[in-house]
Amino acid sequence: MNMLTLVVASMLSMAAMKADPMDDARKAFNNCMIVAHNKAIDDKTPPNSFTKIADEACIPERGAYRDILIKSERSYGSNQKDAEKFANEEVQMIVDSLVTSFNENVENGAKLTIEK
Repeated sequence: MNMLTLVVASMLSMAAMKADPMDDARKAFNNCMIVAHNKAIDDKTPPNSFTKIADEACIPERGAYRDILIKSERSYGSNQKDAEKFANEEVQMIVDSLVTSFNENVENGAKLTIEK
């Protein structure tokens, strides 16, 4: 390996390790929702009850993810209203995905895996 290859490989490795605040916030919210999903599976929660649980779960993580999405959208030139609409849709997609997974998993007790 020549020196340039080592330098490029090292830079790529460091870039991959660099924290991404938006992805970190998404993961924190998603993982919190997964914990709520898995607890509801353990508790044998009826699907109609899980929808309410999912809507009320992980408020701090949900807020942090929503806030960083809004900030990001604003940095791209979106107005506040459009940025909030986008952020709310992104948050709701995670909630809806977990509700769908719960409805599929409740019968067989399958659990979701925390994202690393």
